[in-house]
Amino acid sequence: MTDAPQNGLNARRLGVASTAAVGLVLVAWALTVDVPRSSRGFFSDAATYYSLGHSLAKDLDFEYRREDLVRVWHEFPSGPEGIFLKRGRTVDLGVQGAFPFVTWTSRDDPDGERLYFGKSYIYPLVAAPFVALFGTNGFMVLHALLLTLVFACAYAFLVARGAPLPSLLFAFGFVFVSAAPVYIVWIMPEVFNLSLVMCAFFCWAYKEARAGTPGELPSWLTGWRSDVLAMVLLGVATFSKPTHVLLALPLLGVMAWRRQWRHAFVTGTVFSAVIIGLFALNVAITGEWNYQGGDRRTFYSGERGFPFQYEGASFDRTGMDRTTNRVPVEVLSSRDAVASVFRSNLGYFLVGRHTGFAIYFFPAIVALALFLWGWRTRPVWQWATLAAGVGSALALLLYMPYTYSGGGGPVGNRYFLAVYPLFLFLTPPLASIAPALTAIGVSAIFTAQLVLNPFYVSVNPDEHPKRGPYRMLPVELSLANDLPVNIRMNRVRRPLAGTPPISGYFLDDNAYDLEGDRFWVRGEARADLIVRAPAQPERQGEAEVWRSRRLRQLQVDLAAGPVANTVTIRTGAGSETVSLGPGEERSVLVRMPAGLPYKPIPENPTNYLYSVSIASASSFIPLFDQPGAGDPRVLGVFVRLVPIYE
Repeated sequence: MTDAPQNGLNARRLGVASTAAVGLVLVAWALTVDVPRSSRGFFSDAATYYSLGHSLAKDLDFEYRREDLVRVWHEFPSGPEGIFLKRGRTVDLGVQGAFPFVTWTSRDDPDGERLYFGKSYIYPLVAAPFVALFGTNGFMVLHALLLTLVFACAYAFLVARGAPLPSLLFAFGFVFVSAAPVYIVWIMPEVFNLSLVMCAFFCWAYKEARAGTPGELPSWLTGWRSDVLAMVLLGVATFSKPTHVLLALPLLGVMAWRRQWRHAFVTGTVFSAVIIGLFALNVAITGEWNYQGGDRRTFYSGERGFPFQYEGASFDRTGMDRTTNRVPVEVLSSRDAVASVFRSNLGYFLVGRHTGFAIYFFPAIVALALFLWGWRTRPVWQWATLAAGVGSALALLLYMPYTYSGGGGPVGNRYFLAVYPLFLFLTPPLASIAPALTAIGVSAIFTAQLVLNPFYVSVNPDEHPKRGPYRMLPVELSLANDLPVNIRMNRVRRPLAGTPPISGYFLDDNAYDLEGDRFWVRGEARADLIVRAPAQPERQGEAEVWRSRRLRQLQVDLAAGPVANTVTIRTGAGSETVSLGPGEERSVLVRMPAGLPYKPIPENPTNYLYSVSIASASSFIPLFDQPGAGDPRVLGVFVRLVPIYE
């Protein structure tokens, strides 16, 4: 008994020292890194948050003006690529004698030139003081402080029941040996949302973890106050990204299980009030509840340009419509989406090459395995937390079957990043360092290269899946237009052969650029690609309708170079190995699977997607093997893919 206070003191000292060390390193990095030069422009939706953060810090307003555009050019000469802007509305409130007693009249803003930023304002609002102090590096400083706080919460929760060293190692691995730290360089709310959820669940679960153990809890972590704070944080997270609304259910569910009805009512009311209040402020700013709705557009450089960039560059003339006013129920509830796509997405979500939860967030898998190992003794609050994590994953796959990882070149699944902390709270008391070392060792195989070079991997998110153990994992067909390779427009939706022609998404560097409708596969390598079968218009009487086409077979035309070669073609339903002599040409037919139905846009017809790989066993370099040729490429086999439709 006499050792317990000393052990607790040592655990606190270890936590304070390690957290301080982490914080000092991260903040020092954040203050000294050259963000514009390192990022080389904006990726994903960063331009919107960057511009709004600077507008709040420098102009103290939420409007997009010409000075906001000029400000971007000082650091990013390419301009605010992908910025989301919207027109506002004016709202008139009145009072009447009958229910509902308040009248609401919304109309177009009489100032047609007044524009707002078409994203949630809460993250830039929190970042604005840091931006005012440190410029663009203020975003990085905020992220550094938030990740330090996340680490502190993780360690404090684990050490509440476990030994100090195992808890420290597991907390470090959970936070820093996963894909999460990559987002420290993203000027987007990913780290912000992650920290909100981690802190919220810490406020709620810490006292649960300490229940029945000696020692006094900090007063603010006991009773109703910690739960109210947790609900405030979850309310902010929900406003930032509405799909996080499900994360409040574990807290309310456990209160209901314990028949704490008054407590559940109060905390639920606080949660709702925070969300309603933040959306009401959005109404006060832009005249609309939905910050992604209304007349909303996105803008890119080039011929279109940005509003106020030059004379005639108006909102209507230069923007592309990106309004999100409704849920496409007809797509989400279709038989294809619920049966075929959802079933495939379950596997992709777990072990997909670009988004797999077990790949990019492996420490969560270790925590889940430890939880299930002694599942009979796990308390209700942990089961509720698990249900929220799994339920959030299923809801995401059902609600966003064709974009569940987030567009713009995500690293891992950025839409699920904020749910990742829930799995830490499944961890039972740790007495051994083995689980932590397992989590760190396995996860590092996939994520060390990402974490140690976050700017590079964020600018080039399609590079790391091209090699190493990622190549053994399945490609997420349902995310064809959101895979990281889509940042390379010359590698996606490339027209191949056929009538109508199929298109190809080339996922690696082992297939060279098209030469007509043919391409060279790199020698002694395997090229992976997605083949997309289009719909075809047909006349039915006086109307034109679109007919979806499936592939029955794929004709693969092969041509060898000056050396003999063995070529292997795989499609998921069939495999063919072909031996070619020097200069020999052959055609083979390969069976195709049913294909994954793909219809991310309601008004578009259904396409079918297929995964194809072509491997060349031998190679030659024309520069050396063909006199007079100056081609330095390492070539294997020349390929043409011809569809045979059902």
